[in-house]
Amino acid sequence: MAERDIDKLLSMTDSKYRLSVVTAKRALQLRSGAPSVLPVEQRVRTRNLVTQAMRELATGKLTVGTDLMDEPRFHQDYVRQRQAQLQAQLNAERERERD
Repeated sequence: MAERDIDKLLSMTDSKYRLSVVTAKRALQLRSGAPSVLPVEQRVRTRNLVTQAMRELATGKLTVGTDLMDEPRFHQDYVRQRQAQLQAQLNAERERERD
C-alpha cells in the first residue's frame, strides 16, 4: 500500500486485513459505477481504483461500514452490468460477422 495516509487508514480499522477488504470492496464498487465522493481535482488521474478508494477513506467522507452499498445489491448490480457488457460484445461480434 503506497498511500501516504496509511497510518490514518490503519487507525480507522481494527486490522490491516479489514482495511484491505474494505478498500478492495470500495474499488470494486467504483469499478461498477458507484460515484466517487472525492472532488474532481482530488481524484486519481490514473485508473488505479484502489488508490482512489484509499483516498476516499482517508478524507473521512466515507467511513468503514457506512455509505457503502449493501453486498447483495452491489453483487446484483455488478452481475447485471457485466451481463449487459457481454451481451453488447456478443451483439457487436455478430454484426461484424454479418458484414
